[in-house]
Amino acid sequence: MPTLRTLTLALAMTGLFSNSLYAADAKADSAQPVRVLASLPITYGLGEILLKDSGVMLERAAAANLPGSRQTAYFTGRGADALRGLANNADAVIGLRSIWADDPLYPNARRSNIRIVEIDAARPVDGGLPGIAVQPGQGTDGLNSQPWLASNNMGRMADVLAADLVRLAPSAKPKIEANLAAFKQQLLKLSASSEAALTGRCRQFKCGEFVRPLRLPDQRAESGADRQPSADRRTVDARGIEQTERDPQG
Repeated sequence: MPTLRTLTLALAMTGLFSNSLYAADAKADSAQPVRVLASLPITYGLGEILLKDSGVMLERAAAANLPGSRQTAYFTGRGADALRGLANNADAVIGLRSIWADDPLYPNARRSNIRIVEIDAARPVDGGLPGIAVQPGQGTDGLNSQPWLASNNMGRMADVLAADLVRLAPSAKPKIEANLAAFKQQLLKLSASSEAALTGRCRQFKCGEFVRPLRLPDQRAESGADRQPSADRRTVDARGIEQTERDPQG
């Protein structure tokens, strides 16, 4: 019959063994790189720039040439198995549901991995950063407006995405922030060069000459409605030929 001392020793050994297993599992988990999914060209492109050489793995969830309008059918059809495999090992997805409510990546990825995190590249998670601006009248339900084509919106999206990626992978913070700074510097240079090129082209074609005062017709000219009929006289000469004599005042 086991004594109390024997039972206590057995429990202690079991606890030590369990703690060792837990530590080994935690170490294995910490060795796994952070994995992020993206499916749209804009989200994947920004993620690729910000995560370069950071140790965070970015994976494409859909083909680069697959339009956003067809991704729902893809993720629920022939691409369902591929997404399931990616989502099972992913930590987060990058989407745009704040400006495209039908973005299917996060809802479909979450079906396979309940722990997966959504990163919205157009809306900061903590509210500390401004979101992106859309043009009035175009609404926010769709990708047709493409607000990221404006350099200021592109910069804001990069800020939002970088802030959330740093929270997801704190160890990658220095590299992500360095990539962000380099990208925004490129945006500034691109914007400046575009403005300079536009100014030069305008000077080349002398844009100011296209703006000229309109020349109105002579107000003294009479319109057809105001013109009075002429008082012409018809006469017949000696030969019987009819002739018309115009009134000099007509």
